[in-house]
Amino acid sequence: MKDRSTEVTLKISSDMQFLPLAMSFAEAAAKTFGLEKTDALKLTLACEETFAYICAISKEARPLVMEATNNLYYVQVQFLFNATSFDPRAFNLTAQVSPDDEKGLDEIGLIIASRSVERFQIFHGPEGIGLVLIKEKSYPPMLEIRSPESKPLKDFTIITPDPGTLKLLSGQIVRSYPERFYPQDFGLPGKLADMVASGEYGAAVAVGKEGGTGGGIIWRQLREKMVEVFGPYLFDQPSPSSMAERLINTVIEGLAKTDRLFLVIMHATPELPVGYFEPLGTIDVFRTDPSPMTITVYCRQLKEDPGSAVWAHPDLEDFLKKEYRRLYFARHIKPTVNAGEARPEHSVFAARFVKAQSAATLNAIWDGIDAPDNLEHHIRTLKDEGMMNIFFEIDLAYAWQANLTPVLLQKGFIPRVILPYAGDGDIVLFQYREGP
Repeated sequence: MKDRSTEVTLKISSDMQFLPLAMSFAEAAAKTFGLEKTDALKLTLACEETFAYICAISKEARPLVMEATNNLYYVQVQFLFNATSFDPRAFNLTAQVSPDDEKGLDEIGLIIASRSVERFQIFHGPEGIGLVLIKEKSYPPMLEIRSPESKPLKDFTIITPDPGTLKLLSGQIVRSYPERFYPQDFGLPGKLADMVASGEYGAAVAVGKEGGTGGGIIWRQLREKMVEVFGPYLFDQPSPSSMAERLINTVIEGLAKTDRLFLVIMHATPELPVGYFEPLGTIDVFRTDPSPMTITVYCRQLKEDPGSAVWAHPDLEDFLKKEYRRLYFARHIKPTVNAGEARPEHSVFAARFVKAQSAATLNAIWDGIDAPDNLEHHIRTLKDEGMMNIFFEIDLAYAWQANLTPVLLQKGFIPRVILPYAGDGDIVLFQYREGP
């Protein structure tokens, strides 16, 4: 659990007279939690614009809570408020303001806020609407740290690395593997060290008697029941080697003591002992050459899955039944369709980019009637940006996300993989395939 001392809270009202206080709170938290001056100013600006927008849409001053949290490698500020006319369409990466759009001009502050941070979240909670702004810290590049040469290790021990070893591990991964096998954050030594120190990530390394590192593995908690693994990474080790199996076993044995049910590997290295896993499915990675590279997504069930309920649109039900049957996942499928119920006017999609794979993954943040047009705009924008691999995730814990299935299918997306408990429920990963 996170240290509660890294969270600070401000309770005020959605009244512009409190704007200076809100800005001072955001700036002080950003600097205290370690953001550099430029990044702190960007987060403060995002909070200023967000607070001003909340005040503008509030018919009267209402309670508003700001909570700033230090997560070591990023700082987040959450706004919790009540509003009857909240429209977050400005958080779409495709958002633009037309001089003829009076409402859009009112929302320009949210566009500024969304462009000032790396990530955002929007949710409905029991206490109102939550809007989370996430600003990541800046780290020096790899060039400032040189990794020692690795050598084959006949005898080795698996240890939990200290920050210094993690920084060396970062350099060894970058030197030994193409970018498609690791998140770009792993290439920043200080950031990797902070990611593990935050508790959101874990790591193990294989070291020899003289202290040299022969390999490593990294994992992160996706949700309460799911863990994603990166690696195993081996550095100049003979083939075959027991190091990969021992690294994997270290992760499995450690997770056996927790409530985690599944372990997933999205981008397996060549050294992965695939006999330890079951294939969840495959995705295609398109490159500059004509033929795509097919990647298998692997999964390991750590303990008995008690099962769960998921929402499914009829257009996705056959796929889900087939995959759940193949994977032996116990699921109660609840049918859902849009039945003319009231929906917000505008939808919001968030995007995550993996530049090394020319890939972007969209996920639904806010439901809206304009979802078909919004998705079309996102596809066009991502293609214009050179993204050859476009994915979309829907969380089957939410009926409104399951109801996006017809829109996705109409726009050229096809379901590829079910990731158990990767969201609040199972996530279905769709892949965009351009038509003939």
